[in-house]
Amino acid sequence: MSDTADRLAALNETARLLWPEPARVTFGSGDRLLAPGARRPRMLLPADRAASVAALRAYGRVESRAARAVTAGLIWSLRGGVGRAVLRRGMRVDVPEGAETVETYLSAALGRPVCAALYARPAGRANDKPVLQALSPGSGGPPVAFVKVGINELTGRLVRAEAEALAKLPRPADAVVRAPEVLHFGSWRGLDILALTPLPTWEPAHPVAPDTLAAALREIAEAAGTQRVRLAASPYWSVLNDRAAALPGEAADRLRAALAAIGERHGDDELVFGSWHGDFTPWNACGSDGGLLVWDWERFASDVPVGFDALHHRLQRAVSDPAADPARAASGCVRDAAGTLAPLAVEPARAPLVARLYLAELAARYLADRQAEAGARLGDVGAWLLPALTEGLHETKETNG
Repeated sequence: MSDTADRLAALNETARLLWPEPARVTFGSGDRLLAPGARRPRMLLPADRAASVAALRAYGRVESRAARAVTAGLIWSLRGGVGRAVLRRGMRVDVPEGAETVETYLSAALGRPVCAALYARPAGRANDKPVLQALSPGSGGPPVAFVKVGINELTGRLVRAEAEALAKLPRPADAVVRAPEVLHFGSWRGLDILALTPLPTWEPAHPVAPDTLAAALREIAEAAGTQRVRLAASPYWSVLNDRAAALPGEAADRLRAALAAIGERHGDDELVFGSWHGDFTPWNACGSDGGLLVWDWERFASDVPVGFDALHHRLQRAVSDPAADPARAASGCVRDAAGTLAPLAVEPARAPLVARLYLAELAARYLADRQAEAGARLGDVGAWLLPALTEGLHETKETNG
């Protein structure tokens, strides 16, 4: 199936979950339009025209310059009353009086009437979940909330984890990092629902200076305090090995062998452990006046080697280019670790070890999430993560002391 067909199929399935029977969902025509169009669906807009404009404004600010131009054109069309002629295809939702839908649930949970704009999910990512904007009908103002919906075991676990992480996250007045706050967390028809305060991504973005990025990484690393511990004695090492032990398959065997080699050569090495965001990427952050807006905290964890976020930011930015060689990017993560981790004061001699542990962490995550089975482009960890993890491992101890 094409990406368009995959997105439409996922959108259809999601819409029937969020507007369940006795509501009726019909695709092809209707007052809820697909933007920026049926060929490249990214969002299902609400029926309310003003709310649709607000949804597009909040969506377009974090996209490319070309996407922003398209979004501006759509906003103009909707305001002029010709949005239906431009977008053409959409969805019709017929809701009998008294029927429960995600919109009635959110209206009650948030204490005000809302309508929903639904993002169209890409295919091939096991951890993707429905995301909505909750908007005020008749208003062109900012979203009332961004909403995440857990629809299965994995996505439900991630939604619950983000709710817990954001509830515990320190929020000092002078913080560089600005994270959303939890407005509501609950369960509806077996789905986990998390409503968050909207970060102002519709405001003009500011360039992210290297010192701002470094300050944000340090702030997250220190969110729950730090401690220096021998690798073999750390809670992280025990948890990572337990996770690897529970994984099936040949790739998991290779991961376990690599961890055994790391433990043998570096078990007595001391590392600084702290927290990490867990998915700190350029598309999960945006520069703001005096700080950094950061969202998607579902992978936040403590007691991990300081530096994981910096390595993740570097690697994910590299492999986001479809033309990039993922194996080479992963190898570069280890090779250039000292420079990548210098802003976090990681000792140069320990930096390659931190990078290897990060690659092992990512491999364990992808295997546990069954990314390969979901068809993810980078799901085959044996083709790119594991070679970089084991390359030169036997020489690491002698080289770095």
